Amino acid sequence: MNKIKKVLAIAMIGTLAFSVVGCKMIQKTPEAIQKTVLAKVGDHKITKGDLDKITKPVLSQGAQQYGEGFESKPEFAEQIKGLKKQGIEVLVEEEIFMQKAKSLNLIPEQSELDKKVAEIIDPQKESVGGDEGFKKALEGMGVSEEEYKKSIERTVIRDLVTEDMTKDIKVTDEDVKKYYDENPNNFTGADVSHILIADETKAKEVSERAAKGEDFAALAKEFSEDPGSKEKGGSLGFTTYNTDKLVPEFVAAMSVLKEGEISQPVKSQFGYHIIKATGVKVTPFEEVKDAAKDTIKGEQTNKIKTENLAKWKEELKVKIYEDKL
Repeated sequence: MNKIKKVLAIAMIGTLAFSVVGCKMIQKTPEAIQKTVLAKVGDHKITKGDLDKITKPVLSQGAQQYGEGFESKPEFAEQIKGLKKQGIEVLVEEEIFMQKAKSLNLIPEQSELDKKVAEIIDPQKESVGGDEGFKKALEGMGVSEEEYKKSIERTVIRDLVTEDMTKDIKVTDEDVKKYYDENPNNFTGADVSHILIADETKAKEVSERAAKGEDFAALAKEFSEDPGSKEKGGSLGFTTYNTDKLVPEFVAAMSVLKEGEISQPVKSQFGYHIIKATGVKVTPFEEVKDAAKDTIKGEQTNKIKTENLAKWKEELKVKIYEDKL
């Protein structure tokens, strides 16, 4: 009996050893990895291959700037993680909209869809010199023309769903006037110019010269390190106090300047800004009421979209497997 137990024990050890070695030898093929499910929207599976397709353009641009394989470097780990999370959210939302478009019977005939896609793509082709330039631009992003067209199709369908869900939005003249009165910074601004200098000491010297009355535009052309405004005498055009196109430090300093006043050097991530404001004014209601109406409608649209997406995610039992990203 003992001899039989010993033989069985040896056999079991051998079997276990073989199993462990066998597990180590089994590795997923690249094709299998691409099929890894990262999320589910209803019965639809979103795979690693799907995610790779939409992150490819960003990674291609990153490779041009930082070199091939940059995404594997530790210093880029957080950015890559964020890119993947953002990408999977985009794919999930896109699939939700596709499924809703089908259930609401909003997907056009292919001929109509092709027409809408062409209306978007044709001007893009013209802007890069025609078909050949367009092809090169897509190659630079690592995307085929067919993939790009499909992405535009999905955008068109998504817009149709958005139009349907927001068709009852109504913005009255009273709504617009109230918004104008309650958000003065959205309509108050100035013609802003600046001189950007990296070195603090040099920035102080130029600031003093400007304060003493030297021509600001001439100083900007001579000393500014901002290529976008240097040749325009530092001009950034009329800028409202609620702009999100400039760094917060700049906006904070700009918004307290009086007519013709020049700031002390203001530090930002780009260097030191010497800012001048002229033409300080509140834009009259009649000049901005159409833009204000569009803003209100945009805010209401975003609110409805957010509410519907949350509801649809529950209905479709959306799951995202973040541990697999």
